[in-house]
Amino acid sequence: MNASSASMSLLDEALTLLRAGRVADAEELMKRAVRRAAEEHGEGSAAWATAQSDMGNVLLRAQQPAWAAECFRAAVSAPPGEDPQRHLGYRLNLGIALALSGRLDEAAEALRESREGRLAHFGREHLGYAAGLEPLADVLLRLGDFAGALEAIDEAVPIFQGAGHPRVASAVALRGVILQADGRTGPLFPALKNLPDEQVERVAAIAVARVQRDIDPAAAYMLVAHLANALRERLGPDHAATVSTFGALSQQAGERGDHNGRVAALRRVLAAYDRQDLAEEAVSAATDLARALSAAGETDKSLDTYEDAAARAERIGRAEGISQALFDWGLALQDAGRAEPAAERFGAALAAARRGDDRVLLGHVGAAYGICLQHLGRLAEARAALEECLTVMDPRDEAASAARGHLVALLDGEDCDCARARAALEEAYRDFVVSRTPDGLLARFDVRVVANNFMVDVEFQRQPAEDEVDRLNQVLQAGHAEFIRQVAG
Repeated sequence: MNASSASMSLLDEALTLLRAGRVADAEELMKRAVRRAAEEHGEGSAAWATAQSDMGNVLLRAQQPAWAAECFRAAVSAPPGEDPQRHLGYRLNLGIALALSGRLDEAAEALRESREGRLAHFGREHLGYAAGLEPLADVLLRLGDFAGALEAIDEAVPIFQGAGHPRVASAVALRGVILQADGRTGPLFPALKNLPDEQVERVAAIAVARVQRDIDPAAAYMLVAHLANALRERLGPDHAATVSTFGALSQQAGERGDHNGRVAALRRVLAAYDRQDLAEEAVSAATDLARALSAAGETDKSLDTYEDAAARAERIGRAEGISQALFDWGLALQDAGRAEPAAERFGAALAAARRGDDRVLLGHVGAAYGICLQHLGRLAEARAALEECLTVMDPRDEAASAARGHLVALLDGEDCDCARARAALEEAYRDFVVSRTPDGLLARFDVRVVANNFMVDVEFQRQPAEDEVDRLNQVLQAGHAEFIRQVAG
């Protein structure tokens, strides 16, 4: 067995140890391999460089890129010898390991040297050259050198594409990220029209994952919007990748507070499911759309959409689905201050839940129904619902705690104290804001809990300065974050 095959055998053994979770054993095995190569062939030999590289690869898989980088650096220090292509691999891996360690300037230097070496060895049209361009573009993007990143990826994409290589998907996705980070407004994914469907799908998955890092949230949001529309044109509005990306767009829009964007994206998702007769998925999408309309302040449209979701669930006929849709509708009616129709939906949801097998859903619906009835003064019905739900709920459940507290108050002939607690919460929010607002600015600040949210009414003593308005908005947001979780309780 020659030195290379022995090294590979040890590498395979180390990787097996890693897969078994024996990280320390894998590292120790590779240390021994490096020592053995040094003893038998000498430091700086080809066998020693190979062992160092193998150890670097094991360390990368063990999530230790800084240590891996030093192994690759050692491998690069050895003369290229009779296998310059292997030496080029060491330098590329050095750059990748440095990037994973966050040492971006060093990574860029190593990857530029890798590019030059690959160009000289492989030539400009070879896959081996392109393999070093994508990681360089990635690092330059992270360094903010968008022009350099675009130059590198623009070389890589046609090489991968011309060879039909799978890496074309990640390269096309990265190119879109770079263009968006650079503020480009034109098409970000023009190469999609020349890729087979399976590669287009991979571009979508990679790009959506990539926007979690490297670019700011606003740019990431616009990139997903570009991607979703490009997929709609290339794959059609009903393709799974298109629908999934519009779903991701709706989520990002919600996180940014872009309610109209969220609603628009969810309408596309729902329409796609309807065209394909995907009834279960359509119920879920309709419910998400109803929530988005509520967040946008479109209460009536939201309630109509909850009603539509419930009707869809009825047509499917599954008891748990019907109960959940009616429960969601009831909660929305309750949040909108429409207690009587909310009670009707909760009652229907409870009846449906009794026909199903989901005891958690049965308990939660029963708790909501009983509390709603208690607030309406229908005490006998409330007691029956609360007692029923408590027989099936985990006593540690927060909903069980709320149901138990209401039942105790009912049995003791006392009020449930919800009104007092809500008034105290409103006063706490008011004090939080007023105490952090400049003196002499507010003539009046009122707050009410409406539809599980805070509604504020502000009157100024004088015209506020721009920085005072900004400060007040920051305080309002901080107060909302501080107290909103207490509203539903």
